Amino acid sequence: MKEILEEPNLPSISIFVAARNEQESIGICLESLRNQNYQGRWEVFVADDHSQDNTFEIAAQFCKPNPNFFVLQVPDSDGDVRGKALALGIMASKAQADIFLICDADMEMGKGWASSMVMQLLETEVGMVNGTTTTRGENIFSILQGIDWLLPQGTFAWLSRLDITYTAMGNNMAITRKAYESTGGYLNLPFSLTEDFELFKHAKANGFRLIHYFDTSVLGYSESEKTISDWLNQHVRWMVGFMQLPLSQQWVFYGQLIFYPLFFISFFTIQSNFSTIVQILFLLKMVYEAFLLSTLGKWKFILFLPVYQLTWWPFYFICLLKFKFTETIVWKERVWKK
Repeated sequence: MKEILEEPNLPSISIFVAARNEQESIGICLESLRNQNYQGRWEVFVADDHSQDNTFEIAAQFCKPNPNFFVLQVPDSDGDVRGKALALGIMASKAQADIFLICDADMEMGKGWASSMVMQLLETEVGMVNGTTTTRGENIFSILQGIDWLLPQGTFAWLSRLDITYTAMGNNMAITRKAYESTGGYLNLPFSLTEDFELFKHAKANGFRLIHYFDTSVLGYSESEKTISDWLNQHVRWMVGFMQLPLSQQWVFYGQLIFYPLFFISFFTIQSNFSTIVQILFLLKMVYEAFLLSTLGKWKFILFLPVYQLTWWPFYFICLLKFKFTETIVWKERVWKK
């Protein structure tokens, strides 16, 4: 990494932060971006999407003394491009950099985040990179959400080395200008509640690869959801993108939905080779998940893995039912048709 960071001709980067009703966290996010150690030319754009709180005022006050920070307000739109996609599209249209980095307004990034994301783009010669995201907070609910963030990302990281990729993650990602412009950009892409998946899908179709980088150097901390209802709404929105994946990739999720009941049933049936195999597989799954968390030093999370196993199946089963039988999705205090 040191050799790359000392190169005099590092690519320029533009960081995009789309914000709506984030007055509690926008200051933390922007401060973490101001502290980046990237040695090339960089700039930060903040786009406020009709916040109903003081998000814009806080962002504007922060950006005023920082010459490479720019704040703007997203205009009203009756067109096909709305919400976060419109905010990102407007920022991208103003950016001049070679590489775009995107993080959510509730994220807090380590000082080496931008450098490490760019390093991954340059070293792997891909068009997109996903960073690593977990939640901040010490209560059980936030820890369970943190585990739920990290475990699939760890698996995605292994699979992406085999060029098996699922989606970009719009709260912690990097994309080259070339890959972004190949899609037509957010202002020209079809509207989607999962705008990151829509961008990924079109970039991938144009030949640009993505990798997931599962590492502390690109670890960002997101604000956890405050209620189970909000957590469900978040995952139901994500399922909009998930349901567009081919069945060959959906099997991981559906396989777990089937596996968990089999595991618990195995304790109440006559011991057989089948029940023994199921229990061994579950133990190996726990060991694998503990290994993933240990690579990031998340030892406290490992202690809560048994609780996570007990909550995973009912939560995701309810989430799937909610997705199947609801016509609308609540996101950022807005109601969207699915």
